[in-house]
Amino acid sequence: MCWPHQIFFLYQFHTNNIIYLNFNNFVLMLWVFCCCFREVFAAWTRRVGSLDKNIPSENVPALLSDMRLYPAHSQVGEMLECAKELTERSSHLTYGEFYNFASQVKRLHEKRNSKQISRALDRNGQEKKRRPRKMSKCNATHDVFLGGSCNPTTWRQDTAIPLLESLGITYYNPQVSEWSADLVTVEHRAKESACILFYVLDRRTRNVVGIVEAANFAGARRNLVLVMDSYKEQQPIAGETISHTEFEELCSGLATLKDLVERQGIPVFSSISAAINWTAKLLNEKPKVIGTINALQKVNLPEKDKLQKLREIFNLLDKNGEGEINLADVYLAYHLVTNKKKSSIDLRKIVKKNEIDKAISSDCNKINFEQFCNMMNDLKHQQNGTTAERFATCCKPEIRSNQDYNNINSSHCDIYIGGSCFDQQWKQEIAEPILKKSGVKYTMAECGLLKNSRAGPKEADIMENSSVLLFIITSNSRGLETMALASFYIGRGKNVVLCIQQLNDSCCISNEKFTELALNDYNRGRIYLRDLAVRQGVPVLENISDAVLCAVDKCIGRPHTSSR
Repeated sequence: MCWPHQIFFLYQFHTNNIIYLNFNNFVLMLWVFCCCFREVFAAWTRRVGSLDKNIPSENVPALLSDMRLYPAHSQVGEMLECAKELTERSSHLTYGEFYNFASQVKRLHEKRNSKQISRALDRNGQEKKRRPRKMSKCNATHDVFLGGSCNPTTWRQDTAIPLLESLGITYYNPQVSEWSADLVTVEHRAKESACILFYVLDRRTRNVVGIVEAANFAGARRNLVLVMDSYKEQQPIAGETISHTEFEELCSGLATLKDLVERQGIPVFSSISAAINWTAKLLNEKPKVIGTINALQKVNLPEKDKLQKLREIFNLLDKNGEGEINLADVYLAYHLVTNKKKSSIDLRKIVKKNEIDKAISSDCNKINFEQFCNMMNDLKHQQNGTTAERFATCCKPEIRSNQDYNNINSSHCDIYIGGSCFDQQWKQEIAEPILKKSGVKYTMAECGLLKNSRAGPKEADIMENSSVLLFIITSNSRGLETMALASFYIGRGKNVVLCIQQLNDSCCISNEKFTELALNDYNRGRIYLRDLAVRQGVPVLENISDAVLCAVDKCIGRPHTSSR
């Protein structure tokens, strides 16, 4: 029997129970098996040992990084969830289970669309030529810009620079003993000329500037490599113990940045050495980045990918990891997958058909993943005419407007207003009266739990579909997550208006007075955000009324005359 017939026979034998694998995919899997068996085997034996042993779930990312594979956190979580459902255990993976996942990552690596290809190129799209290593000089072009946490951290000298030098990779080190405002321009030139923007956010600093910069680079789709540390409650920063409120705001800033970055298909690392290995791979091999699926991207997926897509969207909507989502989220999920709408009548029909109404209460309106998949499948195949008006009756998102939400197309609005959850007074007293008088449709940023991301799928969908994004950073707020969002969407080229107010010595938040160090950190972030906004021609104002009027003028196409 020749080998094609052997393959087909093997395929028929194994697909008695595996009905979702077509013959072409089966052949492709055999090819991947031949190509990556040695690599997986070598990595496993080095880190785990015998093939009879198991690997704890928390060690899976490290094992993948040994193979220079860096899937996003959501992809690893998806794999672990799948293994848990199939094997009824969640603490470890066998060699066979890990091999199956690693081979799939390898295959995705080979097939990823060219849009995801890492940009180890110059700004004109031409391949960079490797240069001999040079010392850090601001007027030279370097392979890597070492951004992120500075004093008192020593990650550059202790870890990153020795590794880069051993690999022959040139770098620019911006860390100085004393920072000054005139360094903004110098560092900007170094960032513009670097092939890779390598950023480490260490928990020993507030990372205000690092978060602002990384968000902007992600939005602009620059070649970013990001290492992120996690804050701990009551930990010291430069000898000062942070409060519970600031701890939650710092966590929210990192969570927001992580969502923004991974949405662009950029992996987030917890290890500097793993990130350096990825950097070398970007420079030497120009690989395809294995990133998250963009929850806002409407694409036609092959049949084999649909379940994975639905699971990813479900997980994104299930912010608290409860295994359930609100019925209201089904509308958003359906819109994200198909860019179509369904009415409340359609939804109630699907609920009744799947007998979900017997399993949920009228108060909670929660559904699990299995019910979600059934509903999405039925919604997709229905051909009945629908109206957003009736659906909005039972699943109305938190959008405010002069006109009823029924007249709004999907999550589209004229102006999205983002700002701190602590400083709400300006919204009711200044912004809303101007917006109501103007007649534009608007929505205010949703204020949830502080530690959560401000760039979840619902909020991100609204921002993506708004004509103008207005971000208000007042003198009564730290504004870290708002600065991250503003920076990202400036990088994305969205129509942004900024209101930036500097913090002053008398500033208090939740009865907490700022230390001199904290004041400098948050004001420095404002300086960086203002600088990059001005460079991109984004209006930056200090008065809230002027900023709101500027956003309104942009919506109706009227030139705004207020000075910055």
